[in-house]
Amino acid sequence: MATTPFAQKLSDARLLSDAVKAHEAELLKVGLEEKTAESLKECVDELSRLDTEQEKLKAELKVTTAKMADVLKVLDGVMIDCRKRVKLAFKSEQWKEFGIAATR
Repeated sequence: MATTPFAQKLSDARLLSDAVKAHEAELLKVGLEEKTAESLKECVDELSRLDTEQEKLKAELKVTTAKMADVLKVLDGVMIDCRKRVKLAFKSEQWKEFGIAATR
């Protein structure tokens, strides 16, 4: 049994909420209370708000991830340079102190 995608569920709920609101009088006769219709509308509104917030956070995450990738490139370059200079300045026996496991 497949679950309904979020976007479809939200669309269905919004359609139902609008229709219930439009036919409130008829639905009261069959026991659909006003508070139920209000609860449905509140859920739809809250889910819409949360979905918008989540999409904004996803966009911010992508921006932050891109920034991290840029900084990691710089870090890699600096570390390569530092390791080369350590290898020039110290004997291989001391390299381990700098986290260098390679040998000459």
